[in-house]
Amino acid sequence: MTRRTGSLVLGALAVLALASPAGAQSTPFVFFGGGASLPMGDYKEYAKTGWLANAGIGTTIGSKGLWIAADLFYGSNSHSDIDGDKTNLKIGLATLGYTFKPGAKVTPYLSGSVGLLNHGYKSDTFPEAEGSESMMAFGGGAGLIFKMGAKSSFWVEARYLTASKDGSSTAFVPVLVGISIDLK
Repeated sequence: MTRRTGSLVLGALAVLALASPAGAQSTPFVFFGGGASLPMGDYKEYAKTGWLANAGIGTTIGSKGLWIAADLFYGSNSHSDIDGDKTNLKIGLATLGYTFKPGAKVTPYLSGSVGLLNHGYKSDTFPEAEGSESMMAFGGGAGLIFKMGAKSSFWVEARYLTASKDGSSTAFVPVLVGISIDLK
């Protein structure tokens, strides 16, 4: 993803995440998390379990459990076939979610996302083969939110994310834990 493309995506996602219908009760929030990146499909043939960091902004839409967010991810997976090779993932997503019991101490939720994924290949052995490729990404997931206080929550989630272009695909399951802080 080029710097210009990345800036445009980040700007668009920020506007999306902060937009809410006029007059609707909303609560903006920020979140930070991290965890494991479990390769799936073709990606699993050469990538090992890696790590993934996540941060974003969002807002609830009304009081019925609907929310939107802009998610950013950065992570890395070492390769199983050649020592020193790895894939770095940069991801920007717009996410729509639904919380089943807003305000409860433990709250399950579902989410769906669409955005861009940049798959960057790095090699100690074959530096001439290094490169990156950006592609449309989408996926969905489920999680649990645990209220810790009036403005903070702890969450755990698993998603399935995939992106493909010209016959190659990058699919993985992020298993993440994190915190969310209400800004209102």
